[in-house]
Amino acid sequence: MTFETRVPKNHVSVRFIIETEQDISRLLITSDNSNQTIELNGHKETLIVFPNYGEDEFRVCCTFKDETEICTKGHYVESGYSPVLKITDNKIETLSFH
Repeated sequence: MTFETRVPKNHVSVRFIIETEQDISRLLITSDNSNQTIELNGHKETLIVFPNYGEDEFRVCCTFKDETEICTKGHYVESGYSPVLKITDNKIETLSFH
């Protein structure tokens, strides 16, 4: 079952699809307006919503249990954007960006 999430005004939502066999310790998403860290606890998908006023850039870092880390370069976003990113063993790739 899929639920649609309404993103509040002046916010961005980022959906993460987890396709790695490695255990993830945490996800960190940073932007000019927000810094959020979440623990997945074995989940294979998650959604992060953060405030974004106008144009901004966000960056994601995924830290695995063995303390290795993969990060994205900055992604340009505007309020209302809803990118979907996939995390694999060695990269974070963009599946869609709108």
